[in-house]
Order: sequence, then C-alpha cells, then structure tokens
Amino acid sequence: MIEVKARLLRGSVFFAGECIECEITFTNTASVNKETHNQTCHPALDSECSNKNYEMDRLAWASVQIHCQCSVNESWVKLPPRIERSSENLTSDSNSASCTSFIPSRGEEGRCVISTTPKILFCDLELAPGESRNCHAVKYSYKITVGTSRVQGDSKMLRLPIRILVIQGVDEIENFLCKQENLHNPFLENSSPRISFLDVAVDILMTITSRRNSHVYNIVSERGSVGQFCLFKSAYRIGEEIVGSFDFSNSLIICLKFSVVLQSEEQIPEDLCNSSKHSSGVTYSSFTSVSEHCLHAKKTHLVLPIPVTVCPEFVSDIVCLKWRLHFEFILASSPLPAGASPVQLTSSHTDVATWQGPPDIEVETVTWDLPIKILPTNPLNASSISTTRTSNAIVF
Repeated sequence: MIEVKARLLRGSVFFAGECIECEITFTNTASVNKETHNQTCHPALDSECSNKNYEMDRLAWASVQIHCQCSVNESWVKLPPRIERSSENLTSDSNSASCTSFIPSRGEEGRCVISTTPKILFCDLELAPGESRNCHAVKYSYKITVGTSRVQGDSKMLRLPIRILVIQGVDEIENFLCKQENLHNPFLENSSPRISFLDVAVDILMTITSRRNSHVYNIVSERGSVGQFCLFKSAYRIGEEIVGSFDFSNSLIICLKFSVVLQSEEQIPEDLCNSSKHSSGVTYSSFTSVSEHCLHAKKTHLVLPIPVTVCPEFVSDIVCLKWRLHFEFILASSPLPAGASPVQLTSSHTDVATWQGPPDIEVETVTWDLPIKILPTNPLNASSISTTRTSNAIVF
C-alpha cells in the first residue's frame, strides 16, 4: 500500500503573494519478510522473487495543482458567465473510477474559480517496503491538491486546505523587493541580505494599523444631543481589540443603555442578485458584541474583540466585504419621574448612595452604523492559534 502525505512547512495561513512550501511524501507502507528473503533469493539476482518478497509497489504518475473553490447560495447569487465557464460540470465518464485525469475540484462543493496548470512530480515511481520519496511544491492558492495514480488504475487526490489573507498593495511590495535586490555593492558578494515578502508585508500592515488617529463623533437624535463617541483609530488587524469611549456628560437626552455589535457587510452587485427577496444585494452578519446600562453614567468605554477567524475586507467580481460597528441606544423619551436619581445616605458613610429605578420609563431606540477597516494580521500569529491541520495523508 502507498501512503501519500502532504505537510505545510510553515503553518496554514499566508499572505496573498507569498510562496507556499509544501512537502509531499510517498511511502510504501508494506513490511519486508526478511526470513523468506534470506532463505530464497537475492533481489539483485532474481527480480521476480524480489518483487514477491519485497512487495514492490509502483505509481504511474503524480502531480500537484492548486485551486480555489467559490461557494454561493445560488437561490440568491447568480455567478457571472466567466466563472460558470471555468467550472464546467463533470461528465459521468470523468467521475468513473478508471479516470486518470487530474481534476482537483472533483467532488468539491461550489465552483472552481482558480485552477493552475498541474506540476508533474514524477512518472513511473517504484517503491520498496518502507521506502519514501519526498517532493516540494511551491504555489499560490487556497487549497493544495495532490493527484496520483497506479498503472492502469484509478486516480486518487489528496487535499490540504490553506488560508490566504489578502493585503492591499501586493504589487507595490513585489516591485519594492525587486528594486532592493538591485541595490547592492557591486564589489561585494551578497552585500545586503534578501528582504522577504513576509517581512515587508508585516511592516506595512503594522504601519497602517498602528497609526493613531482619534475621531470624535456626536451622537444625536431628533430631540437633541445624546453624547459623544471617540474611536482611537479606524483600521484594525484581525485578532485585535476595538477600544472606544463614550461621553454622556453634556447630553440633553438620557441614555439608559447602549449596545455595540461588530458586523460584516456583504454587497452583491444588482445584476448578480438572483432573488427578489435580496434585491438590495446586502446582507449583514453579527459577530462579537458588548452592551452596558449607562443611566447616570458620565463616561464609559467599550472593548470589542475581533475574532482571528473572520475574513478581512476584500473586493471580488461577485462580492464586496466591508465591516462596521452597529450601535443601538435606548433613550428615555420623557423626563424621569421624581426620585429617579441616586440619593446620598445620611450616615457616616458619606460615599454610599442608594437608588431605586422607576418601574415604568417610556423609551425610544436610536441606531447608528460606523464603518471601520479590518485588515489581515501576521500569518505566523494566525497559524499559531489556527485549528486547521497542516498535514494530511491518504493510503491506497
């Protein structure tokens, strides 16, 4: 039996534009019958006996290819013709067990939108029991697929998913690296160390998301000012925390409670909407949230974590993903009744107060949406806490 194993050499998360190194190992898992081998023949003298005792196994070919699958709700989204043509339905002949053509998207859900030219790893590979053969594949993709086949046998495919974080300005980074390679002392060999794509991308990302630029927003309703909200920056990396502060000290309207929800906004072009129920082409998904009762509070703050598993903002042919903070403020629509404020106790503990809230308060709800930017993070950090496996194996 042959075991095919694929292993990523550096986690499962990468920037778009990086090189992905994958080690692929083919191993004959059969055991050697040493006693029979020593008593009957020598493999160098008798090939037929050698094949019998050593259980030699042979693969006709193996290749590696990378592809990206796009899954949509077809009752809502209508894929562009270009994408549909690139993912033709497989015929019954191509799905048969005897088919040896390497179609990486076979058996996958969704449509194949990216498919690279297969790279042949070997042809006619023969392995003795316990013998292995290693191969390396360097590609750009969302999934690495290894295909192999026996002589006049069926083909098998091994898939290893990876995560790609798209960062804006990839072309500019590559041009910068090319210029840096040309800037060296001609009288010295290797005068300057090579700058990796990952290092430059992380530096740019940290510069963008570490820039402090506080913005103060006035929260108002139809009846007047509610308060102010301060956001210390507008660009964040996945895995960071969104920190902001509220100031209700000069408010004219009493705020009883507020809640903040981190939401993603998916925009589908109108010509691709396939359902009248979603004619607007926009859907929202909620993630982390925080809420607080703030009656009589002058100032407070919020800390909202960004899950490392969410997708950073991006734009493609069929969807535009953005992020926002969705605020809801519950306001008192009429003055509070008498005695609805804390009263200091007349005791030795002058700093202690007691208060009984009114049983009935007329309220109204005010909502507000604040766009923010969520960008990728360092792939090494994301890989360290990712549950995605970095290796996979099949035996056939």
